[in-house]
Amino acid sequence: MTERLGLTTTRWGLDRSEMITTLLAVAISSGLFIAWGHPYLARGVVGDLIGLALLSLVVFRARRRLRHETLVCLACIGAVLTADPRWPLRVSGVVWWSAVTVGVAAYLALRRRVSREVEITPRG
Repeated sequence: MTERLGLTTTRWGLDRSEMITTLLAVAISSGLFIAWGHPYLARGVVGDLIGLALLSLVVFRARRRLRHETLVCLACIGAVLTADPRWPLRVSGVVWWSAVTVGVAAYLALRRRVSREVEITPRG
């Protein structure tokens, strides 16, 4: 279903529209970090990790990736900010920077592995 709607792709790289939405998401997230500091970082990373888990689930199950991945993560960040949990604030920024680095690296490794599998054995 998502394939027919153009919501997923097997391509590794981002197309022009994905580059634009990625830059937009990075600008929004960076601006919020500059404005709010640690409270945004802590809750933002929780949102990012939820987003990366959802993206990973799609990659794992469909052997395709969702397009506009950063918008998915930004939406998850928005949901966490709306929920306003207090527990992430008790964790240091170093832990959150490390967690998001590991989360993004794990997602990209999964995405790369699956894209190589698809290159070798394309699905119909």
